[in-house]
Amino acid sequence: PWTKQLSPLLGVREVQKLDSKLRSLNVTDLDNLHLTFDMFFPNHQQKETLGDLVVRIGSWAKDEVEHTLLSLVILFCPDMLNLTERRKVEDFQLKFATLLQSYLKYKHQDDPEAGRSRFTRGMLVVAKCKEMCLGSGD
Repeated sequence: PWTKQLSPLLGVREVQKLDSKLRSLNVTDLDNLHLTFDMFFPNHQQKETLGDLVVRIGSWAKDEVEHTLLSLVILFCPDMLNLTERRKVEDFQLKFATLLQSYLKYKHQDDPEAGRSRFTRGMLVVAKCKEMCLGSGD
């Protein structure tokens, strides 16, 4: 199952936390879920752009806080999951995006435009992830 697939990457405790959170949000069919490349990228032409996206995500973040918050915004995208309580996941994603925006505003308080620009570029990375996941990428 998906929990065994992610455990080597995220660690057993983190996967258990994620599993508990998804179950609390009533995500269905978790016991039978097995992650495959095609689930995330149904258009096989996107395999070529996957590397570009990984580079974009990795190079966008300038510190651990930025990386963690951007990752959480991407992970809690309600459009990428079969949800019975979509609104809760949307609320979590909004909280993480707001935290990221607040962090960047604080970090770039001497140059507010830089903070706004960084946040906008981060949200473009999120949009690209969503686009690729939903199979509507170029």
